[in-house]
Amino acid sequence: MYKQVITIVIISILIFSLNKITQDYTDKTVETIREDLESIRQDIMTGNFNNEDLKQNINKTYEKWEELDDKLAFYIEHNEIEKIKSSLISVRSYIEVQEYSQAIENIDKSIYVLEYIDEKEKISLDNIF
Repeated sequence: MYKQVITIVIISILIFSLNKITQDYTDKTVETIREDLESIRQDIMTGNFNNEDLKQNINKTYEKWEELDDKLAFYIEHNEIEKIKSSLISVRSYIEVQEYSQAIENIDKSIYVLEYIDEKEKISLDNIF
């Protein structure tokens, strides 16, 4: 009986520790990409931008996402990751053809999916039950 209790405690500690690590990484990733997207969105909304600067910014954001999503793929549904990737590609395309209203729409979509992933991965009563 004593061995089973120790095993259960060790497994529980391991589960919560790994969840903390993955949640911290998810929070950091979501915050980084969201800030970049909001910066691009703000530049478009104010009208104080150079199209080349926007292209560089969205390309940097997309490259960051490419680096970060490899680790997220271990524990997040792949279709959620693909939604963000396709939205970022759409934003990049719309900026290249100077369709800024469509770019803002896809930026908002990307931010929404990022926040959804972040909330979905947190341990809460809603997610447990």
